[in-house]
Amino acid sequence: FDTTSLKDIAKRFSYHPNYISTLLHKEIGKSFSVIVLEQRMERAAVLLKGTNLPIEEIALMLGYSNSSNFYKAFREYYKASPREYIRGEIS
Repeated sequence: FDTTSLKDIAKRFSYHPNYISTLLHKEIGKSFSVIVLEQRMERAAVLLKGTNLPIEEIALMLGYSNSSNFYKAFREYYKASPREYIRGEIS
């Protein structure tokens, strides 16, 4: 999966990263990091429910350097662990 950074996007469009960040917040109402997190978590949900890939592999595919960072982000976002999500234990 794509692990594009704010710096990459700014370079692509020949703008300063701060300008891109301000523009995103103004137009979408979210920071770049929140947008990336939402996209990662949506992809994670699809992969967890729709494939038999190991959670560790999904974490790497989504750009996490290790599965513990993915577990933490997933739990904060969905209020459940990836395994609880797979089993449908989300309230």
